[in-house]
Amino acid sequence: MMQTLKKPVFFVLTFLVVISLAAFSFTYTVKYNERAVVTSFGSADESDLKTEAGLKFKWPYPFQSVTSYDTRNQIVTAVGTQQQTADDRQLVVESYAIWRVSDPLAFYTKFSNAGPNEEDHYAQASRTVRSSLNSAISETSRFRMDQLFSAQPGSSRLGELEDAILAVVRDDASEGESSAAFGIEIVDVGINRIRLSEQNSQDVIERMKADRQKLANETISAGEASAQSIRSRADKDAQRIRDFANLQAAELRAAGDLEAGQYIAAMQESPELATLLEELQFIRDAYSKQITLVLSGAPGFRMLQPSVIEKFIEAGESGQESGE
Repeated sequence: MMQTLKKPVFFVLTFLVVISLAAFSFTYTVKYNERAVVTSFGSADESDLKTEAGLKFKWPYPFQSVTSYDTRNQIVTAVGTQQQTADDRQLVVESYAIWRVSDPLAFYTKFSNAGPNEEDHYAQASRTVRSSLNSAISETSRFRMDQLFSAQPGSSRLGELEDAILAVVRDDASEGESSAAFGIEIVDVGINRIRLSEQNSQDVIERMKADRQKLANETISAGEASAQSIRSRADKDAQRIRDFANLQAAELRAAGDLEAGQYIAAMQESPELATLLEELQFIRDAYSKQITLVLSGAPGFRMLQPSVIEKFIEAGESGQESGE
């Protein structure tokens, strides 16, 4: 019984394997984003190009083989290369190119010798585009530094540089042939970074230092000039104040001398009386400041008693009036 059941299962499995192998050998699928080239013994023509998606039939290898290409955009970046501008400045320009397979048959014809797989063809095409891109970056020499970088909005000519690089890459992909001859469409070219070379960076730093030092010197000079102006103005104001004060002092001294002249004349007529009055005035001033004196009963000290002092003052004043 088991022997009887195994035979149909074996035949079914064998049939499925044969069908699978036949389907793999006689059919292929083209995706919506692909184009396929069917080669017969390694050669193909326009009729062998399949552009519609779906299930297709072919003869098994080695009679026919299928190479499918993804027609979506591919990107290639170029390593930064040092370029010289029109004003002899050194720049390191890093760029990229976007390309796609536009003619699968021409693409296969050009790059099929790179290897049996599509990846080999893509790799060779990327190297070709990158080489052309590196050559096209030399268009930088047509522009000056101030044309590529400007402080004014919209005045930079980087867009013109990218257009010039794009035109060169499209017209001269390799060996003097255009990219279209390879079945390649160059969609876009762009510059993702521009930086100064090491020597230029040092020069820029030195120029920045010189500019900052110049600005600092101008600021210091302006400050010193302003300080000198302030000092001169202050000296003039101080001298004017001193002159005014000296004039006022001279006027006060003259008025004081004039007023004191009559007293001096009176004192010169009676010097002894003037001396006595000055001494009495000194004693009165000392007494008015609450000075406490401890006096003995010796003769002469009675003159310091307040009552005696007041009598002397009154006598002196009456004598002065009688002299007048």
